[in-house]
Formats: sequence, C-alpha cells, structure tokens
Amino acid sequence: MLFLIYINDICKVSSALDILLFADDTSIFFSHKVLDSLCLTVNNELVKLTDWFFANKLSINIKKSNYIIFRPRQKRQTFDIKVTLSNRDIIQVKETVFLGVILDEHLTWIPHITNVARKVSKAVGVMYKASFCLSKRSLITLYYSLLYPYLQYCVSVWGSTYPSNLNRIFMLQKRAVRIIAKESFDAHTDPIFKNLKILKFKCIYLFQLGKLMFKFKNGLLPRTFDSKFALNSQVHNYDTRSSKLFHIPKIRTNICKFSLRYQGPRFYNSLSSDIQSARTMTSFINGLKTSLIDF
Repeated sequence: MLFLIYINDICKVSSALDILLFADDTSIFFSHKVLDSLCLTVNNELVKLTDWFFANKLSINIKKSNYIIFRPRQKRQTFDIKVTLSNRDIIQVKETVFLGVILDEHLTWIPHITNVARKVSKAVGVMYKASFCLSKRSLITLYYSLLYPYLQYCVSVWGSTYPSNLNRIFMLQKRAVRIIAKESFDAHTDPIFKNLKILKFKCIYLFQLGKLMFKFKNGLLPRTFDSKFALNSQVHNYDTRSSKLFHIPKIRTNICKFSLRYQGPRFYNSLSSDIQSARTMTSFINGLKTSLIDF
C-alpha cells in the first residue's frame, strides 16, 4: 500500500517519510503492506512534523490537506483509519490531483482519462469550427497546439491500462484527424494518420515510453530512476545476445502488468536493433517515430 498526503510548507524532518517538494506544494509518501502499521507509523511521524512546525512558528492549512491510500480493488479497507496533524483529522479522499494527473485509489486512471477526454473534446470542437476557414496545414498546427499536449502529458504513466478505458480518447483523436483531412465522419482513419504523419494515441504512449527508456539507458534521467530498471547484464553474468537488453521483471497481477517498470523494458526490447543502437536522442526519436507511424 502507498500513502500520499498533501501538506503545504513543510521541510523534511522525518527519515521514514519520502517528501516531494514542488513549488508551494509538498507531498508525503509512505508505503507498508500492513494497513494498521502504515497508519501508526504515519501518525507518529506527523507528530514530529507538528513539533517542528510549532518550533519554527509555522502553520498548515488543514482544509487543503488530504490523504489517499492506494490499494488493489480486491483488497478492501477492513477498518476505519484516522490520520491526524496538529491534533486535527485529515480528510481521506478517493482521488486527488498530483502535478496535473488525477490519481485514484485503485490506480485505474479512469478519472484522469475522463478529464483528458473532456478537454480533448473541447479542442476537437474548436478544430471543427475552424476547419471551415483554415487550411489543412493550419489545422495540423491547431492539433499540436490544442489537442496533442493533453494526449502526451505523463501518458507513459496513465496510458497503460485496459484498452476499453482509452477508447473514448482514441475516438476523439480519430475525429480530429478526419477534420484535418476534411474527410467524412465515417472515413477510414488508418491512411489519414499515415498521410498526415500523426501518431495514433497508442503510439503516442509507446513514443513517450521509448524516449523514457532511451534516456535511462544513456544516463539522462535523475538518479531517482537508477533503481527502477536494470539491464540483463546487471542481473546475471552470462554473455548472451540479450545481455544488453532490459531485464523484464516477473509479474503476477494486472497492476504490475500495466506498470512502467514492466511496460518500459518490454517495449524497448521489442524495438529493432537499428533504433536501439541510436547514439543521439534526435536519431532515436526520428527512427522510433518512423516505425510507429507505420505501426
């Protein structure tokens, strides 16, 4: 289980909690397999934070603070828990926004996908109205300005889920490319995507995933990612053809199957040797995009 709580204006005074600072927001993470132990540890650590606040004459807006417990859908919460800060209860929520991504307690990504679909739908409406007076080239610019940012932002995290959850977004994207190409509402979209050289939504996800893995393999990511992935050569000493490929962890659940730690290595290993051997980010991106357009 993973514990996430939003609190403003705190410093790291606990060795047990992982604290992430971003602008004026602070997120605290803590994980434990036993729920009562999780709650006990968190409450004890929050006492330390409360003492630190008092000593430094700081205060927290409890009304803007909340926590969420991540758990598989089949694992039910068997008892009520209470998390307190400064002797006041913090509200438990089923979903929350973290750096622009909506996290739900079961990590289905459905609330975030619904939010993205709503924004994409508005962008498609704007494109439709503009299509009567804009050229195809201008509509492509409009697509990458209004619609594409919502499709690619953090998609490597939330884009791995059941296809049925993502179908609405793909349908909206297909409507957008029909508008760009000025085709009928029921026109076949595969040739349109290829002619316009626009990646399908699934390929946008794979494109961002591939870039992430390339950056990791070439040491271009923060050190936080060092323990997230491993090459086969780091797992065993056998000199085989696959020693330079990523090690794919064994999985037992769909949550693990949809995780970045599984999907990233799996996709990168499936790429052709020409793409994997790219020496620069630019050459890798060009090769990857070309292969995905024909996907």
